Amino acid sequence: MSDSIKKYFKVCIAVNLILVFIVIAAGSIVRATGSGMGCPDWPTCFGKLIPPTNISQVSWHPNNSFKEGEMIIRDELLLVANKDFTSDGDFKKANWHKYEKHDYAIFNPLHTWVEFINRLATVVLGFPIVLMFLLSLYYIKINPLNTLFAFGSLFMVGFQAWLGKIVVDRNLQGTTITYHMLGVFILIGFLLILWNRNKKELKEQIESLVNQKNLMVSIATVLLSLIMIILGTQVREEVDAIAKLTTDRTTWVNQLSIIFIFHRSLIWLVLGLNAILMYQLRSILKYRIHLVSIGILILCESIIGVILSYFNMPAAAQPIHLLFAALLISIQFDLFIKLKRSSKLTLGKA
Repeated sequence: MSDSIKKYFKVCIAVNLILVFIVIAAGSIVRATGSGMGCPDWPTCFGKLIPPTNISQVSWHPNNSFKEGEMIIRDELLLVANKDFTSDGDFKKANWHKYEKHDYAIFNPLHTWVEFINRLATVVLGFPIVLMFLLSLYYIKINPLNTLFAFGSLFMVGFQAWLGKIVVDRNLQGTTITYHMLGVFILIGFLLILWNRNKKELKEQIESLVNQKNLMVSIATVLLSLIMIILGTQVREEVDAIAKLTTDRTTWVNQLSIIFIFHRSLIWLVLGLNAILMYQLRSILKYRIHLVSIGILILCESIIGVILSYFNMPAAAQPIHLLFAALLISIQFDLFIKLKRSSKLTLGKA
């Protein structure tokens, strides 16, 4: 029984890691297509469990049944039904109240369903996260850190859901989107720690001493990538604000603040720091996949960054840019965890 629990626990961790990246991809597509307010409320969408597909479903009609909480758009206002009722021949204001959390009152079926699929992906993630936590209770006495990190993962999913509601209620305003993104990376960090904690220690001989200098450079690459992502998210918030004023993408880059220039310039530090790490670990074969992956992702990110900067920020490049950034920092953090474990093994043999 215990072996089965351990097996399913590891499977849950792997499934959750895959689903998190699907959620990141879905979220970045939401941002790239401007679909963040496709559902103006949360957790429902226009007060419905199944989103509308046609403007007629969010419009007032005579002799139509409306449910309490259901939303319509009328006179450029988002209205909410006060109770269950069937409309007669005249529109009665007493049956409705204006939605107070924001004044966004636009229906776009594409945006609505892109946002709904993003939310659905998050819901799907919740099930294996809950199962992983329940399985982790097996370890509560023999390996309590497994239970702690599993609970942390469950908490972060709940926190992300709550923060998603705040993002919608504020009409994508402020720094809530940045916090939303940071929460995702904390969740990935917990899952990577769990994944490595539940892998068998390698019995092979350590090929080279992993020292404190390697660990410091490794964690520095993780922190630098995190800074890059935070800055990139803030640039994205600026782009969203500019996009509301003009759809002319040729003017967007010129309207961005110094944050964009700082974000773009930091790529040289990213290249340099990761090159140092690659040089330090060049002789250790078991880290080669990590190092090659990091190099390829940095190259791809640099190319996409050039495309975004000099080719008017094409929408298709934006979700790829974010997804690759998420993969990069995840691989860097996984490498740091493995270096940390190897340093302990090496010191134990010394």
